[in-house]
Amino acid sequence: MSSTKHITQGGQVFSYMLNMFMQVNKRVSFWLIWFFVIFLPLFFWLRLPLETIRNGGLYWWLSMTARGEKALYRVAPVYDIPWNGQTLHATSEQILKDDYMIWAGNMFLQELYLALFWASVAVGVLAFLIFRFLRRLGEKQAQDERMGGRELTDDVKAVAREMRRRGEASSICIDSLPLMLNSEVQYMMMYGTPGAGKSNTLNKLLKQIRARGDMAIVYDKGCSLIKKHFSERDDVLLNALDRRCAYWDMFREFESIPDFDSAANTLIPMGTKEDPFWQSSARTIFSAVAYRQKKKGIHSYNALLRTLLAIDLKALRDYLAGTEASNLVEEKVEKTAISIRSVLTNYVKALRYLQGIERTGRQPFTIREWMSTVNDPQKKQHGWLWITSNARQHESLKPLISMWLAQASNCLLGMGENQHRRIWFIYDELPSLNKLPELPGVLAEARKFGGCFVLGFQAKAQMDYTYGKEFADAMLGLVNTRYFFRSPSSAEAEWVQREIGQRRDRVFSEQYSYGADTVRDGVSFSKVEEDRYLVNYTDIQMLPNLSCYVTFPGDYPAVRMSMRYEKMKDCAEELLLRDINDTLDPEVEAEINRRTEEEGDVAALLDRLEKRDAGETLPADGVVTRTVAEKQILQESVSEASVVVSAAVATAADESHPMDAPQIPAETEERINRETGEILVPGDEGYEELTGKTDDPTSMSIASLRQEERNLVTPPRPSEREVDDGREVDW
Repeated sequence: MSSTKHITQGGQVFSYMLNMFMQVNKRVSFWLIWFFVIFLPLFFWLRLPLETIRNGGLYWWLSMTARGEKALYRVAPVYDIPWNGQTLHATSEQILKDDYMIWAGNMFLQELYLALFWASVAVGVLAFLIFRFLRRLGEKQAQDERMGGRELTDDVKAVAREMRRRGEASSICIDSLPLMLNSEVQYMMMYGTPGAGKSNTLNKLLKQIRARGDMAIVYDKGCSLIKKHFSERDDVLLNALDRRCAYWDMFREFESIPDFDSAANTLIPMGTKEDPFWQSSARTIFSAVAYRQKKKGIHSYNALLRTLLAIDLKALRDYLAGTEASNLVEEKVEKTAISIRSVLTNYVKALRYLQGIERTGRQPFTIREWMSTVNDPQKKQHGWLWITSNARQHESLKPLISMWLAQASNCLLGMGENQHRRIWFIYDELPSLNKLPELPGVLAEARKFGGCFVLGFQAKAQMDYTYGKEFADAMLGLVNTRYFFRSPSSAEAEWVQREIGQRRDRVFSEQYSYGADTVRDGVSFSKVEEDRYLVNYTDIQMLPNLSCYVTFPGDYPAVRMSMRYEKMKDCAEELLLRDINDTLDPEVEAEINRRTEEEGDVAALLDRLEKRDAGETLPADGVVTRTVAEKQILQESVSEASVVVSAAVATAADESHPMDAPQIPAETEERINRETGEILVPGDEGYEELTGKTDDPTSMSIASLRQEERNLVTPPRPSEREVDDGREVDW
């Protein structure tokens, strides 16, 4: 049945198409015949004089009819022959023997054949033109019409020629494809899976940046770029574990409390899901301690770490007295202070690798002062700042690296507007860093200061995880020149498909109809406007190594290009490990190790804090129990902790009920007045009134909060840990 149906469909369509083809040919042939009838006498008349045509025609007429004259005429008829303005008279016998008439007859026949030939040629050419016109008309009807959008091409040289013709080609080229002139200040992006060609593209770019003498800050996570481009003479290296590392003086780098706040924002990143209270509190303590140490003239990382991590809370409380961080370590919120300090430890511990860096014999170095040399008109060749790590030590150095990069980008905005200078920021594997909170704002402003950012990453999901989808989209929306390499993930490839763009077409649609009666046979077509992607996501998944799609700002087409591999010799070592064991403070290390063992990593610590915020308690048997009342109480308790830290701690609470009392009151015994911050117990003035407002959010129990604070720091600290142990900082 299926074969019969297909034969019927094929036969009907073929029959219809044949009938339509013959109908068109009949109409065309009719007019071609008429053109032949017109062209033949026209060419004949144009090539032979009328006199010769008349005499030659008479000759051939008589050659066919002369024999019959004797039967018709007794006297031979006489014919008029025009010749050179005269009229001659001769019989048929004389005409057929006359040399002139014979010549005229031959010319007549010759030109008639030639006229037939040229008329046929003319009609043939006309037929060709007619059928070609009809074919093109049919093709045009069947083709999709472009209405707008971006084009796609693989002709790299044609795009390069068009850029040069418009005067918009930059001196920076990736193989034979140049960047748009001055588009480097509109930023670049390298996207793709590992091994697809991003590093090869960066190598080509870095060679040209070095040749131009531009300043560059290069973040090299895998140390794959530094071994190809590092210059011992001109460049500076920041890697706390590399013995080539410069003596970076944090206390000279940051001049004011806002500078330390900015550094803390990157050193202690804000999570995308966790309660921001813990990180923001840790930032406040770090900024206050570091700034106070700077004011005292103590440029020592060891002293900073001992103050932040090793001394007991009482000594820290005395050190922070009079600062905005003093409320966070008050005795009445000591358990909260312990939690904040635990969060602080997980991030600030990266600074311990800088201990002893001042004993290398190098001059103090600051990113701010180094970047200011770009404004020196006498300096034509600027060095580069390398910030590196490798896979083994990256997690330990990540907060420190993020702080360095954030400081470099912030310094750019403080250098004054200058659109003629070029300072390159090469961020390879950007999501491997902590969130750089200032980066979206810097990208929005850096063009005016000559900043050229090159962002490299392997997956859009990594950017979304680190920065949040809105921030990631906002940043990538500022990047104009983009290199898209292979992505094996369908979700990632679909994102690339959307980023490369679409074109708007009027799409051709053809429909056939047929039936037993020929009146039902027909064909119809229409065109509908439709948006189409330039590439399919599977095209992106199937890209070979060193092949990519490139998009430019403006009306240039998207380009698919295949790059050549840039083979470069190593000019430096990837990593020269520095012996840091002798520089680490044993007491600081012991404190860090103890807290790491007790609280785990920062993710586990924040998870426990989140559970407390959500109202979960962990009984002895490990089973999680939660009630609606406990959840409401703990949610309000976490909110109240911020209020107590910022204001209510200053209000004197009843000294007979300290927060760290060994006996935990029943849940109904103690109440916190959120308006004053006072802790009330039965018998205190206002307690009964506060207890009566059971549905008032200002009335709340803190029993669960205290229990959770104890759970947070389990296993419990040994009692000897609560004392100073003689670990004091020489202030």
